[in-house]
Amino acid sequence: MRNSQRFTFPKTVLFGITTLYVVLMLATYFLYYKEPTVICAQRMLTAQTIALLFQVVLNYINYHAKNKIVILGTLFVSAMIIFGAITAFFSLTIMCEFYGF
Repeated sequence: MRNSQRFTFPKTVLFGITTLYVVLMLATYFLYYKEPTVICAQRMLTAQTIALLFQVVLNYINYHAKNKIVILGTLFVSAMIIFGAITAFFSLTIMCEFYGF
């Protein structure tokens, strides 16, 4: 049996990132799912859903990992993906205007 208290901070951070995805999806729906940006909001919600599913897989890998490098690797990948999602959230209207949706 392995020690469940080992590397708790990175595992807690990954759970927080998963929660942040849900908050980001709700914010996208309530702020951008309006008439000028409906198509962009639909695409953004689809991308965020895929990222959330990928995050759940990373959480599973991280929960069962024993090596510190695996835990830190999943934490790095998760942080980069959430950074991209947050950046896309704040620049959604600009991207919509730029690509003409």
